[in-house]
Amino acid sequence: MAETIDVALECHGALTEYMGGDTVELALAAPYTIDHLLDRARTRWPDAAALLSRTACARGDLLLPPTAEVVDGDRIALIPPVSGGAPEADSAAHLTDTPLELDALMAETEDARCGALVVFGGTVRLANAGGEVVSMDYSAYGPLAARTLADIERETIDAFDIQACRLQHRTGRLGLGDVSVYVVVRAVHRAPAFEAARHALEELKARVAIWKNEYYSDGTRAYLEGTEVPHPERPRNDPENPS
Repeated sequence: MAETIDVALECHGALTEYMGGDTVELALAAPYTIDHLLDRARTRWPDAAALLSRTACARGDLLLPPTAEVVDGDRIALIPPVSGGAPEADSAAHLTDTPLELDALMAETEDARCGALVVFGGTVRLANAGGEVVSMDYSAYGPLAARTLADIERETIDAFDIQACRLQHRTGRLGLGDVSVYVVVRAVHRAPAFEAARHALEELKARVAIWKNEYYSDGTRAYLEGTEVPHPERPRNDPENPS
């Protein structure tokens, strides 16, 4: 009989329902790779198979390629398509379970050189996909989400003629009208400020490990369909993603 290793799988988004919990255990026979782990998980949890086929894996704040080695006692985070663990020390600047504070972001980015300030705030809206929304749960894989938000900020500053870009996202249960995300951009001129803010928001929606679970007035709920997170070795496929 082939030797097996024990791996803890940290589930996120709709996988928590399909796989029966936030963390599940999997016995894995050789080869001890991410690809084989996902194959084994699809067999073990057939209800989750379709979603697992579009799921990336992470260890800490790093996405893992399909050939990455898995070891006995490993803890692997399963990252299903994103809709928009304990966090790192600096992740509170990007993720918080308390109401977002725009004044703090404004003060942090203040720059006398800039004549343009663009602020986007996303709120929980009443209707989506034909249903009447009463509240929404935002959950996140903290280490990877915080790192990705910081990466998007740096990439946006590098790509556009701007002086500052700050992103902050809330987690937990939000009611109608509550602000879930802020994008703050400062630049000398307005054109790059608008372009950069839109770019940063679209990257956030496509890449950050955050999931939305909507609760409706008829008592039902549903995780929103999202964008598949890529393995490091393959390009991202960006399907239309509802906001």
